[in-house]
Amino acid sequence: MVATKLVSLIALIAAGVSAAQAQVLNVQESTVIDYRTVVARIEAGDVATARSRLQGVVTRLNIDEGQVVEAGELVAIVTDETIGPGLAAFDGRIAALQSQILQAEADIARNEALYEDGFFPRARLDEQRTQLDVLNRNLSAVQAERRALSARQSEGRILAPADSRVTSVSVVEGSVVSPGEVIASFATLNGVVRLSLPERHASQVSEGETITLQQPSRGNEIHSATIMTVYPELRNGSVVADATVQGGLNALVGERVDVLAPIGERRAIRIPQEYVSTRYGVDFVRVQVGDRFVDAPVALASPLGDTAGEYEILTGLRPGDRIMMPESDHEG
Repeated sequence: MVATKLVSLIALIAAGVSAAQAQVLNVQESTVIDYRTVVARIEAGDVATARSRLQGVVTRLNIDEGQVVEAGELVAIVTDETIGPGLAAFDGRIAALQSQILQAEADIARNEALYEDGFFPRARLDEQRTQLDVLNRNLSAVQAERRALSARQSEGRILAPADSRVTSVSVVEGSVVSPGEVIASFATLNGVVRLSLPERHASQVSEGETITLQQPSRGNEIHSATIMTVYPELRNGSVVADATVQGGLNALVGERVDVLAPIGERRAIRIPQEYVSTRYGVDFVRVQVGDRFVDAPVALASPLGDTAGEYEILTGLRPGDRIMMPESDHEG
């Protein structure tokens, strides 16, 4: 029993020593890349329009600006009121021809029996068979015309061309449209975006390069993007490039985005933000002096930690210093 308690006590002491050692950090310099913010605008990587193929009235409209649609989703219905009566006329002609065909087939069946008995002339029977063949051909032609008109009616169903976002809607329900008239415009922004950067930054953009995007209007969200294509022509004094954004990008067409362009490297001291405590507006770090740790004031490059959760120390620490988490964190 005593041996067991002794082993347990040794294990607890070892665990406490390991935890204390884990909280002690040796200060070292690391390479820091400085960035310059380049203001860019997000454009749609792919732009498409939905157009009417009929002369008619918009009887149904399922979209609005800003809505996200999937490829093949029904956007609107354009109705040509002249197609309905045309289909009804074809239905009447088809029914009449079918009746004539039934009557002709019945006459031929009866006359064939009479012909076998010698009471009906062969020439007349051949004439009736020819007339039946003409009726069948006429029926096929009318049915084909009806299918063509029905297919034209289906052209009034306007579908979304791709998974995209609606940027503009040019009509309302009840609008009269002509063939080729734009119903709505779409833009794809997921995965691939098109950046428009000032001309003076053309040398900083090259294909295959990984850049960092920051969205000021969305809480300074950070995204990593890879340049796919740099277009060889300036557009309105701007360099246009397509980039693939990891995880996609939620943004509006024309929204401002900051491109963080690297301008150089330097050596700096960076420590995890949990090693810094603030009291009365002054930042402190517990630094080892001799055999004990004391709170030493430090100057931070920024009051906020970076994306890795670290602070850059301007003054107050040197490479080789040993630091510990603040007293409250250490005790907890």
